Amino acid sequence: MHASSGRNTVIDFWRGFILVMIFINHIPGNLLEHLTPRNYGFSDSTEAFVFISGLSVALVYYPRIPRGDAIGVIGRCFRRSLELYRMHLILTGAAIALFSVGYVLSDDLSMVEAHGRGTVFDNTAQGITGILLLGHQLGYFNILPLYIALMVWAPVAMILMRIHVALAVLVSVGIYLLARVDILAFPSWPEPGRWFFNPFAWQLLFTIGIATGAFLARSGVPYLRITLASAVLILAASLVIMTEAFGQAPGLLWQAFQDLDIVKSDLGLGRVLHFLALAYVVTQLRLGYLLQGSWFGAEMMRLGRNGLPIFAVGSILSALGEVIMTLAAVKSSASPHLVGMVFTIFGILGLLALARYLEWNKKSSAVSRPERRGQAGHFAVSSEPLPR
Repeated sequence: MHASSGRNTVIDFWRGFILVMIFINHIPGNLLEHLTPRNYGFSDSTEAFVFISGLSVALVYYPRIPRGDAIGVIGRCFRRSLELYRMHLILTGAAIALFSVGYVLSDDLSMVEAHGRGTVFDNTAQGITGILLLGHQLGYFNILPLYIALMVWAPVAMILMRIHVALAVLVSVGIYLLARVDILAFPSWPEPGRWFFNPFAWQLLFTIGIATGAFLARSGVPYLRITLASAVLILAASLVIMTEAFGQAPGLLWQAFQDLDIVKSDLGLGRVLHFLALAYVVTQLRLGYLLQGSWFGAEMMRLGRNGLPIFAVGSILSALGEVIMTLAAVKSSASPHLVGMVFTIFGILGLLALARYLEWNKKSSAVSRPERRGQAGHFAVSSEPLPR
């Protein structure tokens, strides 16, 4: 289903849903995180986020390439990466400020040491420089650097697909294999190591998303009985492993991490296979189409249409939630897990309210814009063309 503007509302629905899952999972310890999909399958919201990002990029930019606007697409993708870089710095700075206040109020060292924060507080000059260079990324604030790198890769992938889709797949798989054998990776600094999310590995799923958006968005993913059956089997096996046979086989999950390729940093093939199986089943069941007509669907689509500001505010709220849970643990007798759940629920309501405000603001601006244009045309001696 598409809105009158041509926007794919199903993608908006899933993007909004993923943003909610990311928000819940980024407040560790709250009771709601036990209900998110990552507990029941090898892949989680990160795979969905990357795939849908690639799909959306293709829908917006790929049609321009056959029209000879490859240079324009490159410029737009680079400008988007710069916008994401600026947002990443803002969010990281805000998080550091929140955790600083949290430490002053709680005297809990985890506020300034956990999830890579110790690098910033132990050596501020090196820590800040590392953040500026993207060489140092705080835990739970490392998705945007991955997205920045993928946006730089996006025009390359689309141009290769314009030449031939097999060429794009071959190059993407080759880069992925080099990443998996530790030849391609971005180093961390000042701490030794490398980026938690290796963009050279994750570009594979992003490229699959681009290919889906470029070639399958209009015609749809074909139904194949054997493919659907195989996908359901993969999802069922993953569910059994992740739940340790619903508690009947302790140690099964640990054994799976030893034997199956489900590592997250380098995008294990088990995670890719699980996500593609999940995406195929969801597509064939048309869950997005069924749910988007409900109240829940409308709220998720509203979140999805305002993805970046919702993600940004959600990131700040998640850091605030961690601070509040720490204060509950060290300064009161309240259960931090219960406090975290309550905060998460109110945080989701806040994000829904923010999305409503953003939509209202867009409509108000659209209504007042013709009036402003008329005034400018009447009083201005000369003017530049209005931006599209």
